[in-house]
Amino acid sequence: MISKRFILASAGILLSYGIALAQGWGVGASVGLTNDVDHRFALDEFRRHDVNAWVQYELEERVVLRGMFGSLRVSGSNAGMTGNIGGSPVKLPDLTDRINYGTLGVSYEFWEGTYTSGLFAGIGGYRIEPDAVEPALESFRDVRETVFGWHVDLDGAVQLTRRLSVLARLTVHKIKSAEGHSILTANAGLVYRF
Repeated sequence: MISKRFILASAGILLSYGIALAQGWGVGASVGLTNDVDHRFALDEFRRHDVNAWVQYELEERVVLRGMFGSLRVSGSNAGMTGNIGGSPVKLPDLTDRINYGTLGVSYEFWEGTYTSGLFAGIGGYRIEPDAVEPALESFRDVRETVFGWHVDLDGAVQLTRRLSVLARLTVHKIKSAEGHSILTANAGLVYRF
């Protein structure tokens, strides 16, 4: 698991480096809701949360490279399903997972004065950590594993000041795990460009 100290130290170093170069760097953070869209999509299924932070660098005009660290809270693949415990069918409780992730993506941004929209895509590493459950429910938990996946984002930002913007983002994470998670996140946050 990536420690918080490592993430903060990395962000601090990159922030200092960005200030020194004073061109093309940015940092941001966002929070949002998650929806497991493996089998179906419904607006009322946005229940859990996503918290993330990132560092970005403008490779050339309108092309941005972004490294992001975050943590998703999602329902397990068997949450709310019916399982067989001791020979009797039982409705399973709301099993949950924490998925810590790091992604690297490239975007193309469209500038429209004080408004920016963009399309991101990239790869990521995902650490799935199911929450502890009673011994009778162990076999219904998701597998603890570290896997790869990919993500696609659509985002839009409105400039508040010359360097600070508020943004909204929709992201699909396709995680290549034993359960094959497909997670849609809807986030809002801030980005600061140096």
